[in-house]
Amino acid sequence: MLLALSATAQLEQDSCGVVCRIGTEKQILLVITGHYSVDDNGYTENFDGVEKVLDVLKDKGVKGHFFPTGIALAQPKYEGSIRRIIADGHYLSGHSYGHLLLCDTNGRTLVTRDSVVNDLRLMEAQLERFGLAKTDYCIMMPPYETCNSETAGFYQDEGYELITPTWGLLTGQDWTRPESTHYYSADVIEKQLWQYERDHTLNGVILLIHAMDYPWRQPDDRPYNRLGEIIDKARSLGYEFVGMGTSKQ
Repeated sequence: MLLALSATAQLEQDSCGVVCRIGTEKQILLVITGHYSVDDNGYTENFDGVEKVLDVLKDKGVKGHFFPTGIALAQPKYEGSIRRIIADGHYLSGHSYGHLLLCDTNGRTLVTRDSVVNDLRLMEAQLERFGLAKTDYCIMMPPYETCNSETAGFYQDEGYELITPTWGLLTGQDWTRPESTHYYSADVIEKQLWQYERDHTLNGVILLIHAMDYPWRQPDDRPYNRLGEIIDKARSLGYEFVGMGTSKQ
């Protein structure tokens, strides 16, 4: 069960049993992910925005929920930030070790159970290096925030509860490139967030922000640099940012 939320929240699950909304109250669950591309020393994918995110969360008094990949956790440059996540009372778990692509757009499974379990063991080793036990990080986010019933079952059989961002929000689309026909600028992403709020409300949403510096985006085109403004506006509309509890209870 989702720790501190379990007593009051009416969790909404998708068809795979993955939690995609935490209820119907004016509450938001903020999740932050990151990866690290080892083949180019973190140039393409990285966790370089984590300190800025942590500073904003501390300033705003908000608890976040961090799901970096095990590869990101393993990078010495992020060790201090990972320890700060724990020390500041945020939730820390994983996003797989190697950012496995679990299924294709048609829902066809692309991995074996053994490959998922082996990947999990590598992720767990990195989390436990920071003094966490399985009970501290047993809520995780599937890689690419996508799975099917079969691959969700692989994780659930290993004792994990899965969460994923609420469908329909664009805040996780900050990886799109300006030259792409499916590019979403930070301006578009932020405007869509508030349009979604007007059309559907943000009640119970799981809101994803990447703490990643994609090289094809300038700093003002990275949504995590607008996190403080997003928190302030959501609060002005009556929303509360809630937590699942810390990894170290």
